[in-house]
Amino acid sequence: MIEKEFCKSVGSAIRNLRIARGFSNLTEFALKNNIPSSTLSRIEIGENEAQLNNLKKIADGLGISLSALFKHVETYLTK
Repeated sequence: MIEKEFCKSVGSAIRNLRIARGFSNLTEFALKNNIPSSTLSRIEIGENEAQLNNLKKIADGLGISLSALFKHVETYLTK
C-alpha cells in the first residue's frame, strides 16, 4: 500500500471508531484529550502520520488500550 493511502486508511479507521464511540465532534474530542484539533483532523484525513504519543491520547480518549486501537486499525485495513 502506498504511504499516502495507508495514512488515509489509518485516519479513516480512527475517525470511524471515534464516531462509533459517540464522539462525533472532532474539536471537542481533541480538546478534551490534549490534542490540537488541527493535528487530529490531519491524522483523520491522512495528511499526517500519527505520532505514537497522539495515538496513545486517542486510545485513552476512546477508553481503549493502544493495542485495541491498533487491532481496530488493522481490522479496518484488511476490509
